[in-house]
Amino acid sequence: MDYKIKDLFLKYINGQCSREELDEVFSHIESGTRQAEWDSAIEEDVEHVLASDRQSNLTSSEVNRMYEAVESRLSSPGVSSLRQRTLRLWWPVSIAATILIVMSAGYLLFNRKDSTQSLAVKPTVVHPGGNKAFLTLSNGKKISLTDAANGSIAAQAGIKIIKTADGQIIYTTENSSAGSGSSQYNTIETPRGGQYQVRLPDGTSVWLNAASKLVYPVNFHGSKERRIQLDGEAYFEVAKDKNRPFIVKTGKQEVTVLGTHFNINGYKDEPIISTTLMEGSIKTSNTSSGNSRILSPGQQSTVFSGDGAIDVRNVNTENIISWKNGYFIFDNQDITSIMKVIGRWYDVNIDYQSINKEEKFGGTFSRSSDLDDILKVLKILGNVDFKVEGRTIVVSN
Repeated sequence: MDYKIKDLFLKYINGQCSREELDEVFSHIESGTRQAEWDSAIEEDVEHVLASDRQSNLTSSEVNRMYEAVESRLSSPGVSSLRQRTLRLWWPVSIAATILIVMSAGYLLFNRKDSTQSLAVKPTVVHPGGNKAFLTLSNGKKISLTDAANGSIAAQAGIKIIKTADGQIIYTTENSSAGSGSSQYNTIETPRGGQYQVRLPDGTSVWLNAASKLVYPVNFHGSKERRIQLDGEAYFEVAKDKNRPFIVKTGKQEVTVLGTHFNINGYKDEPIISTTLMEGSIKTSNTSSGNSRILSPGQQSTVFSGDGAIDVRNVNTENIISWKNGYFIFDNQDITSIMKVIGRWYDVNIDYQSINKEEKFGGTFSRSSDLDDILKVLKILGNVDFKVEGRTIVVSN
């Protein structure tokens, strides 16, 4: 491939193009020439682009010109036929290239002053969620981890509880001769728009997604198993202990492990509980039917409400745990499933008017983006419109 094209692309997204090089960038996009070289360059660097913060020194007129070029590409016959079916940021690469250009440069393409392309979204700014949670101790005391100072915040059953500056609480053994804490339970709960990480007394690390709750013993000393309960979604890195299995109860599902990495999605407002294994081995059991399955890395089990069966399939694990790594990755999903995820993270309500549930969307978005930025890109991708009214999003065709 022509590495000059690749270099131009990378210089553009970093805002380092000279005037002559910028003209060449415009020329390639507007004319569609040498598209294969552009596609190859973007395909090779797409993950690097999405994972980095980009800035641009484009003038407003240049922004408008680039936006018009992108709009022209999106409305071309080849792209239009795909937009009517499955629309994705990743594949085909030609569509990915166009949308990535829109998303680069800090979303400046959407800040143009041309009101003729209004996306019908009010200027209300809804910011993303963050490290927010409440910790309830065994004596009933409730602590706002958002407001609590860093450092030691409590001590129970020989265990000290420490809050760190990076959104985590850590349980450390303060007195190994203290009595068992297996009969004393703590609860950590994230609100809508919150996330938090906890390291349990056995060394197991748990990442809690928004609107999730974890109930666990103050310590596991003297117990034959490490049993906890989850409502919502969490990612687990379980400390190995071959003598004491680690058991997670979620609805009518139990997951049993000795030490491994896995993700559970079991919100009460969802009809299924999904468990995805990253490494090692786990057993998922349906407590209603007694059925169980052993998972291998890369597999996901699904327990349905009102059904005793357990389905197992292979999945892309990176998509499943993207929330933990700071991204949304939507892969061929309808707008209702996407908006349910967005609603939890941005703490907004969703009101549907007339929508097409057959239309599918895909794409990668940063969880640190303001809500308005994500809605604008979704609108470009398909036949959908959004109207933000306070903390309610009205979705329509």
